[in-house]
Amino acid sequence: MAGRKIQHIIPSAVVAMLVGYAAFYVAGLHKVLDPLVVGIVLGMVVRLFIGQHDFFDEGLNLVARMIIPIGIIIYGVNIKFHKLDIIPFATWLQIIIGVIIIFGLNQLLCKRLSVASETGLLISVGTAICGASAIAFATPAVKAKSEDTGTSLLVITIWGLVGVICYPWLQEWLNMSSDNYALLCATTLHQTGLVKTAAAQQGSDCLQVAMTIKMARTCMIIVIICLLPWLTGPKKSAERGPKCRSLWFLGGFVLVGLAFSFLPGLRPYATKVKPFASLIWTMAMTSLGLTVDLRSVARKMARPLLLGLVLWLAVVINFFVGYYGMGY
Repeated sequence: MAGRKIQHIIPSAVVAMLVGYAAFYVAGLHKVLDPLVVGIVLGMVVRLFIGQHDFFDEGLNLVARMIIPIGIIIYGVNIKFHKLDIIPFATWLQIIIGVIIIFGLNQLLCKRLSVASETGLLISVGTAICGASAIAFATPAVKAKSEDTGTSLLVITIWGLVGVICYPWLQEWLNMSSDNYALLCATTLHQTGLVKTAAAQQGSDCLQVAMTIKMARTCMIIVIICLLPWLTGPKKSAERGPKCRSLWFLGGFVLVGLAFSFLPGLRPYATKVKPFASLIWTMAMTSLGLTVDLRSVARKMARPLLLGLVLWLAVVINFFVGYYGMGY
């Protein structure tokens, strides 16, 4: 059995690494491109040409399961715990209320829209926290299929790109201040690259504020991953059993973040570690993409897209209610 697994892993790992590196390179051509999304989409496109092979899929799933925990642990380098104290209480309140609204709506709408619970949870995590990275974190926690991951990544990317296009117009129409526009981008756009693209249009100060708040929002993944077994319901949580306990790598993520935040000797190396973490993530998502039938995902996209739109609009409305209505 071990020899059979090795035979599956070696060719699968080679393909995942080559396609993943290509995706990582393509994503580096523009900051709006998220390497995780490019990786899974490119993987699905390549899958169209190579077709389905059970032994190949088994190897790719093994590769993804081995790489994802490593990616999660190393991703902790992106978290700056030492800067969290500069985030105002009102902003934390805005983020927390947005998360509650998103997951509450997901619970109400998933069955009504006939969206798989795993897909709905991944869309919720991607919308509430930090886009593609949050979905990659949550995939093993909810024991999602590759198709669930691919669908949710496409959904948040589509609506995130719509936001990048619409937000500058919205800012001009409402005559929003630079700080409020930064808050809008940081608390409602899905992915870090999209936040950068949208906020940078209002200058470097706006970008700095937006990225600091986005980092705080990313930290919420620690809470969400711990709550996901409960959010899936007691029956499904029991079915997952040891899988939920495999989230030991979340502790590694926190430890890495703390180390790079509070050990001055490590901070200069953060910029060198970040690209490596991103590359690992990209190869893991590419491995999953190579097991997904793009045509099947496309046929089932309508309802997840509608769910993603409702969740995104809900968090945008929460922003305007908070900062223009109730004044958090």
